[in-house]
Amino acid sequence: MPAPALVRRWVRALGERDVLTAVEGVVVARPPMSNHELVPLLGQRKQRRADQYEAVITQVTRYNKHAVICAGVPFGHTRPQWILPYGGSIQLDGHTQAITADYGFVKQPG
Repeated sequence: MPAPALVRRWVRALGERDVLTAVEGVVVARPPMSNHELVPLLGQRKQRRADQYEAVITQVTRYNKHAVICAGVPFGHTRPQWILPYGGSIQLDGHTQAITADYGFVKQPG
């Protein structure tokens, strides 16, 4: 449940290291907004998520204005949870605003 300012610093650090210039897209997980000790009101959770997404979008765009950004995907520490295609691929389509995953493993030659 990091503050948006901390998220902004993390993403800016990726940009400063030229990681963001090397990607065509960025997938941002839907961050958890509560834990066993703290359960903010629904409006507070929505606003904090929006602030985190804005922090990521602002920084990614700063370093790579052509990257497709998909925010709010339910993977990581969230419920419900999508499974990432380890060994597969994810495709982002900015025009149709769709995300698809291929869970097939392709054996590399050699």
